[in-house]
This record gives sequence, structure tokens and C-alpha cells, in this order.
Amino acid sequence: MATSITYKQRETIASFVSRTAAAYHVDATTFSADRETSFLAVISGSSTAIEALDAFGCPIPEDLTSWSPSKEGVGGTMRLFRNHTFPSKVLQPPKMRGCPECLRQDFEDQGTGPAAMAMRGHWLVPHVTLCLEHSTPLVTLWRESSPALRFDSALHLASLIPAITVGSLTLEPRAATGFDTWLDARLEGHGDGNWLEQHPLHAVCNYCLMLGTSLLRHITSAPSAVTDEDKWFVYDLGFQIARQGEVAIRDALQGLQDLPGGPHDGPKKIFPKMYDRLAYDTIDNPEYDEFRRILRSHMFETWPLGVGDELLGEPIVERRLHSVRSAAKATGIDQRRLRKILAAEGIVPEEGLPDAWQVFDAKLADTVLKAATTLITAKDFAEGINASRSQFDLLVAGGVLAPRLPSVDDAGTKAIWDPADGVRFLDSVFVGASPLRQAQHGWEHISKSAARLMVGPEVIIRAIQNRRIVRIGNHADFDGYAALYVYHDEVCSVLMPEPSSNQSIELFSKTVGIGQPIRMKRLVINGHTPATELVHPKLKTKQLFITRDDADVFHRRFYTPRTMAQAHGKSWQSMTASLRAAGVTVFSPDGEDYGTLYLREDVDQTFS
Repeated sequence: MATSITYKQRETIASFVSRTAAAYHVDATTFSADRETSFLAVISGSSTAIEALDAFGCPIPEDLTSWSPSKEGVGGTMRLFRNHTFPSKVLQPPKMRGCPECLRQDFEDQGTGPAAMAMRGHWLVPHVTLCLEHSTPLVTLWRESSPALRFDSALHLASLIPAITVGSLTLEPRAATGFDTWLDARLEGHGDGNWLEQHPLHAVCNYCLMLGTSLLRHITSAPSAVTDEDKWFVYDLGFQIARQGEVAIRDALQGLQDLPGGPHDGPKKIFPKMYDRLAYDTIDNPEYDEFRRILRSHMFETWPLGVGDELLGEPIVERRLHSVRSAAKATGIDQRRLRKILAAEGIVPEEGLPDAWQVFDAKLADTVLKAATTLITAKDFAEGINASRSQFDLLVAGGVLAPRLPSVDDAGTKAIWDPADGVRFLDSVFVGASPLRQAQHGWEHISKSAARLMVGPEVIIRAIQNRRIVRIGNHADFDGYAALYVYHDEVCSVLMPEPSSNQSIELFSKTVGIGQPIRMKRLVINGHTPATELVHPKLKTKQLFITRDDADVFHRRFYTPRTMAQAHGKSWQSMTASLRAAGVTVFSPDGEDYGTLYLREDVDQTFS
């Protein structure tokens, strides 16, 4: 028997099936099962499910299909919607949103209970916040963790009829923004040809939100505290700039740097939300590469980044630019005096950007800075490298640091320390450091790691400088020596190795950069790299170890991002992007997940 339900414009298949099931007084799951399919398959846009419904007298119009997410053609955790790809969790979150006025109009037009009210496809897109037809914000109608129950909309709408019909769910109307109308047009398949339209829609919308959040610094001191109800304004704030293209975006980034604050406050404070999202949250998603490139290029040209800093997740291995402020800190010269010296040499203007932002070529000015260096006291030196006095004293006692002049008595002054020596010391221990957003399990500040092993910090420092210890962390919440973290298990392995120098699979995995040891164990079990079963020297039980010979075999065959970056002297982010472009895929011959692991010969051929 064919259904008499009439579909609504932009309605989803799931909504239509739920309304049809309600007309037959059953739930959508039962209705679908009776027609030899499943409601979950309907929700995913399965063509097989649609054919099964049609065969049992429930034809699905093409318009419904076009406004319903589908996993066909994309698969995995992605969904195709209106010819744009979205992560499934984005289009299918636990909460269901909608326009109460659209639902009320549905009810008044037909007045047949919940079967009259249809859920629209564009309501699933989280970036859509307004019903353009009624100028009313979308609201959360219900929450449900189970997809089968969540999308059986007729069941939920039945309990909401009183609230919908009296308008208690309807929020105050607002005017549509440029972002609102543009996004709706994009979902309809139209556009105005602006710069954003050459990029994936979901990434574009997220970028508008990131940029808009950063631009809120012009308005509020707490841009990250904006509520969901106000995100429509933030989307449009970013959209109005980003739609104009790269030049406008870079101008906006510079405008953020003209506000109070400096590079010493960190990029997370200058570019709130945007920096973290591009540097960490989306780092492996190529859809954000162009937005990352713009920010990276801008910061590369305007930020005084030194060794130990990071640029969008990549460690800085050599200083390119100094600012008047950073150079003053490195040389111990008063900022005002240093600016006059640099201006006299034509390196910076006498008046211009603030000292923190006035950058110049560090190599070009090296001779001038060395000539102008002023010696400082031990107290100022310790503060300059951000070490406590006790930490500083241990470094001196261990021979890591030494004054430029022999002694206070001989010099006749306490100013016997060269701040440039402090900069060189920090540079030597932060080369190749990984940015740490927080010190998770296994990471220790170098002083604590040394105390646990009952050795002086100079022992660990020399191992770092000799590249025997390579897992170095630069804690984002601190500067200088206070930010120097080490991975304690690696320190133990290097400084207090077992007589055989064998490593457990877990320690070897972390040392080479395989984040999940189960992947390394899987690699061994499946015969792709060897391991040796030995008796654990302390536990006296047999377990798999990676011997030196085993490690040599692994390194001759494979590269991890960390080891290939070390071998080729490039950042792993840029190398993985180049490998993707060259069609080189990760090692997975048997369909198993070994993580981001490449055959060495493939990588070497690509970069030879």
C-alpha cells in the first residue's frame, strides 16, 4: 500500500520514513524492518534501503535523497550532503535542532499530529543557525544518543506539539547575516564566486568561526567565552574578512597584532581558537592546509621566533628574525638603548612598530648585537633563562653554564654573565623539541627527572646536546628552562640502560614516534619487523624486546614521521604533505592499522 504522506521541501529521508511510520502507528525501526531493511540504513542514505522501501510501496522522492546525508561515495566516518563532505559526527550529533515556526506551519497546514511535521536536511548542518524563511534562530528540540531513536522524529515531535503550537520554543527573530544567506545558497548549489568557494565547505565554515573568534579581540577581552547562541555573529565576523581572500586575511592578522599584547604572550592569545585549531586539532586534515599556509606565512614574516618556539606545531630549529624586545633580552641591553643602536645602523626605524613587534633579520644584525652586548649579574642571567636560583646554581656546578669573566672579585663587578650564552644554552637543548600543550604521563621537567635518577641535570643536558636523548618537550605554558621537559623512560633507558641495551616494545615505539605501542606489536606479530623474546631482568617473565639488531632491521625498512624528519632534515608535517601529493601511502599491506608508517625506500625515492 503506497503512503499518502506528502514530503516537505528540504525534508530528509529519515524524517519522511518516521512520519510515514507514525501514520501506520508504528515506530520507524519496526516500519523499516517490515520492509526488509533497517532504519539505520535509511539514516545513512543507503541506496539499498531506499530500493527496499520503494519495493514495499514507500517510494522515496529524489528531492528527499538530495537533502539527506549519505555515506555512499565517501564511506568511513564521512558523509556526503549537498555535494559537500562532512564528518558523520558533525551531521549526526546527539542533539536535533530545528525551526519551531516551520514545524508549527507544518502542523497548521495539515493538522494531523506529529506525522505532519517534517525535519529539514539543512538543520543538520551545525553552521546553519537561522531559518531564513521565518528569521528565527534554530533551537535544540531533543537530545538522544541512539541514532535510531534520535532520527525517529515523529516520536519526539508528538510530545512537543503543545510547545510548538503556542510558540514557547520560538526565539526572538534576527536579521540574516551575509554568512547565513551565503551558506544557504551554497547548500542550494549556488554561490557568489568569492574566494572561500574554492575550498571545502565544512572547513570554510570552521575557518570563519576561528577567524571570527580571533577578531573578537577587537570587541572583548574574552573572545573564547562566546556562547553558542552568539556564534552566528562570530561566523559572520570571520566570513566578511575571509570572503575577500588572502590579502584581507593577512591584513586582519596584522590588525590583531596591533592590539595590546606581543609575541611573548604566545600565538594562542594573539589568535585565540584559530591557532590551536590549525596547529593541533586539524593538523592532519588537508582541507585546512591553505588556511594554515596563510597563518604560517604571516607569522614567519612578522614573529621573532627562536629555537624552542613552534610554528603551527613545527619546532623552530634556527632563529630567523629578532624583535627589539627579544634581542634586548638576549643581549641584556636596555630596549630603548638597543633600538637607538639598531636605528643608527639602519636596521630598524627609530619610530614604528612597538619593540615586541619590530622585527629584523637576526643574522644581518648579529655583528651589531655582539658589539653592543652588555654583561649582566647572575640573578638577571637566571631570570633571563627562566630558571630558579637553585636550578641555575646546579647548572653552574655541573659546568653547563659559566660566566664570561672569571670571578666577581677579579672583575670588580657582579655583571660577569653574558646573556648571549644563555640564549645559546637554550638553543642547544631545545633543538627538535616537540610542543607540549600539557605534560602527560611520562613527561617530566628536566630537574625532576634528574632528581628521580639522583644525577645532576648536566648529565641529562649533555645527553640531549649529544643527541642521545631525543624526546624533548617544550611546555606551552612556560618559557626558557622552565619549559624544558624530557620523557623520563627514555632518559632512564639512555642513562641507566639494561646491560643488554634492549628496549621493550612500548619504549621503542615511543622513542621512534609510534604513539600507540599496540601498532608496533601488531607489526611484529604480523611478521613485518622482528622482535626477540627474552626474560625480563626484573620481572623474570618472558616478553618481547627490541634488540639493537631488531632496531636496525626496523630502521632499514621503515620510517616514522619522527625518524624521516631527522634523516632528511625537514619537518614531518611538510614531508607527509609531499608524500601525499606524490601518491605515497602509509604502510598497510594487509589492511591493518600501523599508524603513520612509511617504507623507507618510498620516502627516500620521493626526497632523493
